[in-house]
Amino acid sequence: MFDSQLRAVVVFAAWVLTSATAGAADIRADPSAAAGMGAVLEGKIESGDFEKFKNFVLENNKTAEIYLASPGGNLAEALKIGILARMLKLSTVAPSKTLTNYSRELAAAQHNLQHAKANYMCASGCFFIFVAGINRRSDGLGPAILGIHRPFLTANDMKRLGYDQAAAIADRTRSTVARYLSVMDVPGGYITAMYSVSPGRIQWIRNDQFDADFKGFIPELRDEVDAKCENHTNPAANAEQEILGPIAGEQAPSGGLTSGVLLKQRQTRLHCERDFEVEVALHARQEFAKSRNSQSDRPTYKGMPPAAH
Repeated sequence: MFDSQLRAVVVFAAWVLTSATAGAADIRADPSAAAGMGAVLEGKIESGDFEKFKNFVLENNKTAEIYLASPGGNLAEALKIGILARMLKLSTVAPSKTLTNYSRELAAAQHNLQHAKANYMCASGCFFIFVAGINRRSDGLGPAILGIHRPFLTANDMKRLGYDQAAAIADRTRSTVARYLSVMDVPGGYITAMYSVSPGRIQWIRNDQFDADFKGFIPELRDEVDAKCENHTNPAANAEQEILGPIAGEQAPSGGLTSGVLLKQRQTRLHCERDFEVEVALHARQEFAKSRNSQSDRPTYKGMPPAAH
């Protein structure tokens, strides 16, 4: 079910996790998505949130995308949520950089965010969930608000563990994070960038970085979605564009015919991509169910050191 690299991430995430407690993130249906097809994860990620997330997405068998609004939190929980999201081939959506407060309030209301002031972002641990999506995008009002910093152990954990054990966990965490980001199709430079930012700060992903490194379908699916959706553009719109192209091209700056044709084509393409997402997620869910039914119980991990944040 996992490739060898993903298995290593799972084992480490389980190893660093303490016994589960009540989670802090709120996981619920997204009112902006078609019935049952979207989920919202809002708030700080804490121990126990993976179980909440797993139960929600498996009970709601139409879920195809997750809207993420979180300042981060427990790294192990975020990694496990991300791994399950990739296994189920879910898409991820992050809050966007809006031009006005009104636009931000509108976006928050659209997804029924309860604490938008604190959660309208996807930073720290949330970043690891976002990159797990098979199609990664913002909510449509601008580039995504994504932030990274170095994973860390809390002061209490450092004191309890002692220097040697804490240092060993920190080294293992970095290698696991690097492996995870590689599996999730994140360019290698981000592990260096992440570890150059102290825990008390956030480095926000620039707009050009988001467009180049994250936006859209992951590499392994791009050719497939292009092949499927290239044939789903509007034939009438294509014909109209061929006939009117030279004339409409001159009118485009003032909103001429070409802009309308291109808008129709873009909308048709987006509808095709959304259908593709749902198909892929449905197939992945079926494969996941078969795999769960064929596997024996896995060992549990208890009494181990806490996860980094």
